[in-house]
Amino acid sequence: MDEESRQKRLLILLAALICSLMIGYNAFYVPDATVAWRQESSSQSETPALSSRPEPASSDSAVSSGLRSAVSSGLSSTARINGKVNINTATPKELSDGLNGIGKTLSQRIVDYREKNGPFRSIEEIKNVSGIGDKIFEQIRDSITI
Repeated sequence: MDEESRQKRLLILLAALICSLMIGYNAFYVPDATVAWRQESSSQSETPALSSRPEPASSDSAVSSGLRSAVSSGLSSTARINGKVNINTATPKELSDGLNGIGKTLSQRIVDYREKNGPFRSIEEIKNVSGIGDKIFEQIRDSITI
């Protein structure tokens, strides 16, 4: 094999390698939608992606309204599911902003409890957090999920 033929094959091999790397990267790259939602919600207007779409069918309206409320309130999609705050993933700020009767102190206690004891296995387990009794639990019961 002469030198010119060897160089051509090497260039073809390098081009194929670069193409396969680019295809592999694009095949597995998924942009973080929550970052885009937070950036758009910080402008204090409804997100263009949600406002430009036609209104969904009635079966999807609860999910859509949950997404809209999460976007407008600045909560990440992992912290709010179907309009409810996920007590296993929400930050203290997301807990205090998203739940009536839960302030900064109680929200920090919830996160501390979760870090010490692991994720909540049921929403009733939140009553084990110091300061959350039956009265507060009844206030937030319909607003939380795990």
